[in-house]
Amino acid sequence: MTDAAREAFLEDAGWSDADRSPVAGDLSARRYLRLSRTSGDTAILMEDPDAEAVAAFARMTDWLRAAGLTAPGILYGGAPRGRLLVEDFGDAKLTDLIRTDPARQIALYGIAIDVLLLIRGRPTPDLPRPNAQELLDATRLADEWYPGADTGALDALRDPLAEALDDILAAPATLSLRDFHTDNILWLPERSGLARFGLLDYQDAFLIHPAYDLMSLLTDARVDVPKDVAEATFKAYAERSGDSLDDLGRAIAALGVQRNLRILGIFCRSARRDGKRQHLGALPRVRAHLAACLAHPVFAAVAAHLERAIPPDVEVPT
Repeated sequence: MTDAAREAFLEDAGWSDADRSPVAGDLSARRYLRLSRTSGDTAILMEDPDAEAVAAFARMTDWLRAAGLTAPGILYGGAPRGRLLVEDFGDAKLTDLIRTDPARQIALYGIAIDVLLLIRGRPTPDLPRPNAQELLDATRLADEWYPGADTGALDALRDPLAEALDDILAAPATLSLRDFHTDNILWLPERSGLARFGLLDYQDAFLIHPAYDLMSLLTDARVDVPKDVAEATFKAYAERSGDSLDDLGRAIAALGVQRNLRILGIFCRSARRDGKRQHLGALPRVRAHLAACLAHPVFAAVAAHLERAIPPDVEVPT
């Protein structure tokens, strides 16, 4: 994406005179710049070589805002140019808020439950709905990129996972933001209610079992979730949703095995292929989440394979 094209975009948007500073992004090819005017106005420029991802972000923004949730307003742009100028929510990530004041974590997760149940109660948009095989295939990133991964042992884990996913995916699906975790939620204290959660990074949303985003929150790669917080949040969600504890626990375990295997592969791929090593420090936490999910009775016969499948304390080469 050329500098000239960016300058033309900003000229058209009326922000060509703004100062620019980089904003930390995720592991994708997307780039973010904060634009600042002398008046104090700010905005975020999002650039993505995948124009369809920009279009998906715009569609999901409209859906979330129509639902009464806080997604950044789109100030200018569109998919054909691979750029959007969007509202700036600032830098107050829930990750940092929780690290600074852990006592607030359970209350913040209570708001997260409110968000997830509101989404669950809405009619679903037209989005992809992966099947069990597609979810299993995504876990093979671990085989390819995690140092010392044993494909035979990983396949042993996938056998009960396939059966559990087939059963779970038979349930009615809901919208999942897919990467619902504390780095993708900005705290907006000047607003009220659910509007205090500024949602980000939802262009990959899909349709899946309602437990997926709860699992993503409770098995967060970026922040510790103490056992008492996880249990209280889990029980509160089950009570309010009407899900049985057994069914919800099984869904979180199976989806958690799938997601955390995939994340281990993604973090290692980003380091080894792309030189992006900032998430390697999270590998022990992700592996611990995987082990906790494998402790569910549905995986009792194969949980011992974890040590061989995903060895601990590995060195990830560049």
